[in-house]
Amino acid sequence: MITKERITEAYNRFGDQVLKTPIVYSSELSKHSGAKVYLKMEHFQNSGSFKLRGALTKINSLNKEDSEKTLVAASTGNHAAAFAHVTHMRGMKAVLFLPEKASPAKVKALDPYDIDIRYFGKKSMETEQKAAEYASEIGGVLVHPYNDPEIITGQGTIGVEIEEQLPDVEVVMAPIGGGGLISGLASYFSSSTVDVIGSQPENAAEMFHSIEKGQIAPPSELDTISDATAGGIEDGSLTFDICKEHLAGIDLCNEEEIKRAIAFIASNHQTLIEPGAALSVATLMHTKKYQGKKVVVVLTGKKINMNLLTEILSTYGSDYS
Repeated sequence: MITKERITEAYNRFGDQVLKTPIVYSSELSKHSGAKVYLKMEHFQNSGSFKLRGALTKINSLNKEDSEKTLVAASTGNHAAAFAHVTHMRGMKAVLFLPEKASPAKVKALDPYDIDIRYFGKKSMETEQKAAEYASEIGGVLVHPYNDPEIITGQGTIGVEIEEQLPDVEVVMAPIGGGGLISGLASYFSSSTVDVIGSQPENAAEMFHSIEKGQIAPPSELDTISDATAGGIEDGSLTFDICKEHLAGIDLCNEEEIKRAIAFIASNHQTLIEPGAALSVATLMHTKKYQGKKVVVVLTGKKINMNLLTEILSTYGSDYS
């Protein structure tokens, strides 16, 4: 069981390996939504996203025998960078699988690390299955991007910081892909009055549809610029049960709303976020249902393709300048 106490223990093990990222009040987003909105700047995290917390927690949990084996991971990008960062810094044997069409920005972020990178599959689910098979074949250790209690525990450590930085928070919002982050946050706040709300693109809303149907939905065939949250949920995932039990809701947004949210943050906060990180911002730009609430939005990552960013800013940047 993933408890607040377990998450706090993992957080206390980090030391100086993880940044305590700042929380910033967003006056403009507060005006749009009628809520008091704060941004948790997790895109400033070492390795460029929140994923470092989960990878580090998983690797910290390994015994001596397992830590000497080859570690194997699969990712569309941010988990890859976190995995590469930790294994490189510790001199561990590691193999990383990426989808054949992984984001160029996220692939480039792996340049500083000495790691064996292999490409497989068009969808992240195929890549994850290949990594699991390879880990089993070689007797290695799989470091899953979301379906692992240690990964979920690590992502939940963001909740420790939010509670310290804004004790009277009422709503915490974050994007959902496989569900590791939102499950960690929902587990941390499960015994409190804080509502944890997920955000997904309409084109890749597998967790939303899974909860709606009562069973894990297949991966979407639609395209989304939110590559970090695309790809679906594997059968038997822990995250499905946690989300079904503890989430207060899931909000959906369309592709134009995601682009506008990226431009909004760039214009009003002079910082770049990737599409996945923009999902909850997009929600607050288009709804008043959190009016009067004190809300924290987790900005999860910053690796955005420069061509996409140029297109977004040229189309929508002037709307928020």
